[in-house]
Amino acid sequence: MKMDARAEQAGPEGVRVAEASMIGAVAQWCECLHGRDPLVSSLQMIATGVEAEIAALVRYPRGGGAGRIILWDRGSTLGRGCRMEHGFTRSLMGPYFDAAHPGSLWSRTMSEDDPSPDLVDFHSARQLREMVIIPLESNARFIDTLELHFPYRLRNFQQLILNSLAPVLARTWQKRAQGLFTEALLKHSRSAPERISTPILSDENPARLSRAEYRVCLMLSRGMSVDQVKEELRIRESTLRSHLSNLYAKTRSASLSELIYRLMAAPPQAVVPLRPTGTS
Repeated sequence: MKMDARAEQAGPEGVRVAEASMIGAVAQWCECLHGRDPLVSSLQMIATGVEAEIAALVRYPRGGGAGRIILWDRGSTLGRGCRMEHGFTRSLMGPYFDAAHPGSLWSRTMSEDDPSPDLVDFHSARQLREMVIIPLESNARFIDTLELHFPYRLRNFQQLILNSLAPVLARTWQKRAQGLFTEALLKHSRSAPERISTPILSDENPARLSRAEYRVCLMLSRGMSVDQVKEELRIRESTLRSHLSNLYAKTRSASLSELIYRLMAAPPQAVVPLRPTGTS
């Protein structure tokens, strides 16, 4: 039986089973936060408990830049679809990102703005329909979030569980062992794919750029400034920031200058019209 069918039929008994599962997930989460188990194992339990396809811890540096990610992906373990290479919290929350309150709950379907193109492209490629964000910690250096991606819109019982779960995860995360995230990230990154060696703008599209991201890269490779790119594509400042953040993550670039250097290192082998066919 498919997951959405299970969720549709979940009655009181199903809710109790889900709640019991989340009690175990929170206990595992606390064990992981004290370094007794890998963080990925806790992500798996949380995702399984709420029937999410993907669970990811993402640390975003203040002031912009790509987030660093620790990931559990049900689809990846089954060889299903493209791998999630970066977080989408900035893409979804937009101007509210910097002021997000730890323990709050945000979702794609509750957002007043249209989803950013990168999130739409990823969800379409993976046949996902919902994304939930739980901000865990916000300080002067970084913002930590938990992202959950679902193949269908949330049912009432999932919403209730997540509303109760969010503040608990945030409070316990802020009491984690010192250096836990950095250590877990180093272990997790050992299995990550190597840095892209094929030219970014080649026909192979090794970074899996969306159409909009490709256009931004093409313009930057031709010497255009970010302001010129924004004007040419007729997009908002927030949309351009979202594209750049995604490009840093997808190309393993730490800054705009490094991205441009890598784009200029090899000429593009394909030509895509610069003028977008629709609004971004």
